[in-house]
Amino acid sequence: MKITIDLRSLSSGNVSGVENYTLNLLEHLLTIDKKNTYTLYYNSWKKASLPDLHFINSKIVKTSFPNKVLNLMLMAKLVDMEKLSGPTDCLFMPNLNQFNINPNVKLVLTVHDLSPIVTPEYYDAKRNLWHKLLRYKQAFNRADLIFAVSDFTKYDLMKHFNLPENKIHVVHSGIDHKHFNTEIPDEKLREVRNIYGLPGDYILFLNTIEPRKNLSGVIKAFELLDHPVNLVIAGKKGWKNGGLFNQIRKSRKAKKIKYLGYIKEEDKPAIIKLSRGLVYPSFYEGFGFQPLEAMACGVPTVVSQVSALPEVVKDSSLLINPYDPNSMALALEQILSDEELSGQLVQKGLNLVKEYNWDKFAGQILEGLNSLY
Repeated sequence: MKITIDLRSLSSGNVSGVENYTLNLLEHLLTIDKKNTYTLYYNSWKKASLPDLHFINSKIVKTSFPNKVLNLMLMAKLVDMEKLSGPTDCLFMPNLNQFNINPNVKLVLTVHDLSPIVTPEYYDAKRNLWHKLLRYKQAFNRADLIFAVSDFTKYDLMKHFNLPENKIHVVHSGIDHKHFNTEIPDEKLREVRNIYGLPGDYILFLNTIEPRKNLSGVIKAFELLDHPVNLVIAGKKGWKNGGLFNQIRKSRKAKKIKYLGYIKEEDKPAIIKLSRGLVYPSFYEGFGFQPLEAMACGVPTVVSQVSALPEVVKDSSLLINPYDPNSMALALEQILSDEELSGQLVQKGLNLVKEYNWDKFAGQILEGLNSLY
């Protein structure tokens, strides 16, 4: 089978959840698949900083349209994916984008969450327009196979789009255990602390700065803490975040809050490891990489009790009500002051993350793809 994988999500050069998923999909799936051949397609008007994607059973195809032009061409059906990337039996999109394919081509999608459908209020007008143009219902109905990253996302798909259960395969993502682990060298820890000017003791919020991730609630909870700890915020600026930075500036603990901005992927494990705990209080998530990465580094976590997060972290985190800063503050106080509880969470987390590995993930993805023919 000839499979085309759409890599347009990698063109930005930033690595977040979707990009992390896509990169590990390539590395692990193409390594174990000795039967199918792959075309790795991406588009970039400018020079794209893609990683090394050379695999024996694959070829890379690049087009150089401005993204807006390409999207309009696909929406108007002036061009199809086969004309862009070559003949194929199957188009696999690790993240939904504009597409146009012939009726005989199989379509496989990965759905990470339905936040644009369920929580449109957390997006700005530009992104909500883009989400409407993606035509989720038509895409999901056209798909021959959908990989959902959690049971929660699977049932969201069935609930909101009335999709048949047998079309959706749940495949949990993995984490990079070589990168995220407890054996981070002391010299790396010192280097990262110096580069980023990290304070002594700190709670870490690691996420995109946008409303759905609930940084506002973290700041409110931090102000309630009766503990001399700092708050470190790491993540790229997203959208609708002006009020969040005003909240930081006006906070009575503003001097103990440090914003790092977007951090290099290779520095993330050390920044996590140096923290006293990771707080992840999102209002809506389809999976949740960061809590698992923190667990792999031996760091206790405080996680929202809604959406897919309880499914992912199980009993290895303190679960909190993301709408209640008092609930969050109490949990943070517990991991800071109760060493026995903190140690138990760390051990449970280290055991749990063994279940999340990319080799297992790749085998399940390959099994799903092969079931199409």
